Amino acid sequence: MANSEIKKKKEDQEYPIACYVVGILLIVYLFISVSVILAVYLNYCDILAHSDLLRSHVICGAFGMLGAAIASIRKYYKYLITYSTAKASGRSVQPMDWSFGWVYYYLTRPILGSALGALAYLLSFIGFHILADSPSLDISNKGEYILFAVSFVSGFSVSHVLDRVEAVAKQIFQTGHRPI
Repeated sequence: MANSEIKKKKEDQEYPIACYVVGILLIVYLFISVSVILAVYLNYCDILAHSDLLRSHVICGAFGMLGAAIASIRKYYKYLITYSTAKASGRSVQPMDWSFGWVYYYLTRPILGSALGALAYLLSFIGFHILADSPSLDISNKGEYILFAVSFVSGFSVSHVLDRVEAVAKQIFQTGHRPI
């Protein structure tokens, strides 16, 4: 009788292998993004050392990945704490769905954050270039840091940014008669 209780208790505490894979890969995304930021910023990458524009673009993509990785780790950690606390207190709790869809969600979110960080830089740079009305445009260090922060926030709140982009796209491409 005691062995069956111990076995049941052990089964209740274990998470599926997908849970561990997601946790490890989110930490890997975090380290990759920080490594890219440092390598490009400190000019360890010879290919990017000659173009400030490309360097800034890559760093913004890495900041987007960093933001998305932190947001994903936060959500992952929050679930694990909530689940284990509820389980320990004896409350019934809905186990998390570790199906392919959720694993895919967690593992592609930092990649999407990287793309949105790079897109935020590109759109901001285009906007600055249009406003400056000059053939060459140099962004100050403070301006770059602001773009890095915008890229981080874009990655951190991927869902909100995509909702805004979708709303803008609907406004631009709405069907029907529009006065000109």
